[in-house]
Amino acid sequence: MRKHDIFSTCALAGALVLGSAGAALAADELGRVSAVSGEATAQQPGAEPRALACGDPVFPGDTLRTGSDSHVGVQLDDVAAHLDPNSQVVLGRTVVNTPSARLLAGKVRMIDPRDEGEPAQLAVLDADAQVMGNDAEGYIFSEKVGPYAMLCEWDKPLPVSRGKEHKTADPHECVIAKPKEPLYTANAHDQRIPALAQECAPGPDLASLNSPIHHLTPRDVAAAAPIPGSDIAGFGPVTADTSPDYTCDNAGVCKALIPVVPVEPDPGQFCGGGVVACK
Repeated sequence: MRKHDIFSTCALAGALVLGSAGAALAADELGRVSAVSGEATAQQPGAEPRALACGDPVFPGDTLRTGSDSHVGVQLDDVAAHLDPNSQVVLGRTVVNTPSARLLAGKVRMIDPRDEGEPAQLAVLDADAQVMGNDAEGYIFSEKVGPYAMLCEWDKPLPVSRGKEHKTADPHECVIAKPKEPLYTANAHDQRIPALAQECAPGPDLASLNSPIHHLTPRDVAAAAPIPGSDIAGFGPVTADTSPDYTCDNAGVCKALIPVVPVEPDPGQFCGGGVVACK
């Protein structure tokens, strides 16, 4: 066989392999980017990082990274994951084929609006949480003895495991997993990881399920609606008696979604943790 024929055959074989790999990857799409602010990337093992834009697909094995001024949100089936700046998360699937997110650095938030089915997974270092109908957060912090994990919850109990250890965070609690210490719980902090508005979520139902409007307390909704009975972000009339009993996670996001007239917060509300009425 002549040399240029060998090169042609090799090039064709390589193209077929790459094409097959690309097709297999596309067939195993895990989710899509629902929102991005700043620069964020995804990277398969051994491949070059690819910049993420609204609507881009993500796949099992992808490592998502955000920069110092970046956020990214991804919709993984019915579960939303939002990364804070300077964060790294490896995406995958559990043994029951639900989404999993393993935090390698920084902070991540997982919002699961489902009421039934198999749980998703949020892993932080050597601690694992089963996520089902939860609004959970994972953090990695550092001490002299090394990094440690914190997993927090706001909506319902969050079971956390580390080897043979088990601990459950009740709403507004965190499970702390430090090296050479037993798992223990502590009160959650006020400041939440922002959940970006789902700018390009795959369908209005998923976008609305994970919208920050579902994470408002009745008092926040009442403070946010300047006209009694007014529509809030297209969800119909909402009053303090009928609104979801959740905590608003981020003032900037809530203001973007809700027609708010900024007012001074009353003494019972806290700024910095997400009250929509804060200036």
